Amino acid sequence: MLPVVAIIGKPNVGKSTLFNRILGKRKAVTSPIPHTTRDRLYEVGDWNGIPFVLVDTGGFTTKNEDPFQEDINLELKKTLEEADKIIFVVDAKTSITSDDLELAQLIRDYGKKVILVVNKIDNFSQKDLILSEFFSLGFPDIVPISAYHGINIDELLDKIVESFSPSEELKDETSYLKVILVGNVNVGKSSLFNRLIGKERSIVKEIAGTTRDTIEEELALDGEKILLIDSAGIRRRWREGSIVEKVAVSNTLRAVNRADVAILVLDIGEGLTNFDKRITQSIVEMEKPIIVVWNKVDLLKNIANPPSVFPLVPYAPVCYTSCLTGKGIKRLKSTILSVINSGRKELKKRELDSAIAGLAFPGEEGKMVKVYYGKQVETLPPKFLVFVNSIEGVNERTYQEVVKKIRSVYPFLGNPIKIEWRES
Repeated sequence: MLPVVAIIGKPNVGKSTLFNRILGKRKAVTSPIPHTTRDRLYEVGDWNGIPFVLVDTGGFTTKNEDPFQEDINLELKKTLEEADKIIFVVDAKTSITSDDLELAQLIRDYGKKVILVVNKIDNFSQKDLILSEFFSLGFPDIVPISAYHGINIDELLDKIVESFSPSEELKDETSYLKVILVGNVNVGKSSLFNRLIGKERSIVKEIAGTTRDTIEEELALDGEKILLIDSAGIRRRWREGSIVEKVAVSNTLRAVNRADVAILVLDIGEGLTNFDKRITQSIVEMEKPIIVVWNKVDLLKNIANPPSVFPLVPYAPVCYTSCLTGKGIKRLKSTILSVINSGRKELKKRELDSAIAGLAFPGEEGKMVKVYYGKQVETLPPKFLVFVNSIEGVNERTYQEVVKKIRSVYPFLGNPIKIEWRES
């Protein structure tokens, strides 16, 4: 197991900025608005060949102004239990507060190794004077930094990996298939995520937009290693929203792009909205295998014969779930495996040629497109090279007819079929 390093502090002290700075990439949503991070974020970091798991947490406070605060504090305590080392972040621009004192005592109760990080120091010539106040918190290991400007981060990293050993256990993310839950706000993605992994990992509230960051958890399905990702809800009219919302949407779309399979979660009570159609189009344009989930079926009395086809993506399997009762979760897990296994299918050349060789279609500008042969070159999703007499004549109808013939050999459940045309 890699050592776990947790970043902890009250709201708006720069925890997520430090998290991103250590990792060297923008993973957590950062904003001057307190409570931007609500869920725990986990990423694997590395310094001088020594890997560790870095955790970003929600801001701790004894005030109850945020409806999520009780959940955030509970998540923080879980993090304190599992962490090997704590980075306790305080704000150099403010005096020590009651929240700092309360959190310092809470950290001491867990008996973990602590590095006190005094963030937002702009004038390092005054650092000794600034640090003198924070020694009263009782932690001798103090590091002054500016996470925003990247100042003194190397010294902090040296202290983080102190006592850690080089490890061969650094997880190769490529060995995990990434499956992302995506959809509109408040359709139940986080509840579905928790049901699938079998524990409460994402905070769930009946308030739209609870999850702002992508949350990841390992999941084993019949021996298949899955990295399940709970994405931020893609809010309607997000372009007119706050910078936090825009960054969250950007993170979600990037997560979809790096995922192997997308699970589109829809609210059966609300039905298919125009915005759902836009999300669907984004997944299709990214050429990702897709599963459609109609969630919250417990809200409907009569759904005796639900449709098994999703018209916007006819090749996508459709599941019906209730996170409240657990209905459909087992079938969804088996569907995830079916889509993965279907995407890995490799057609033999003779099977492919028997389906498409000799096809002819009227193409662009009256040109007749003749298909000679093809071969499969990629899986999950499948991609084929198809050799024709004229690439210029190829149009959408040509593509659809060839795909139809390929699916007649093997359906490739949930997988788009990519075709690259070659002239021969």
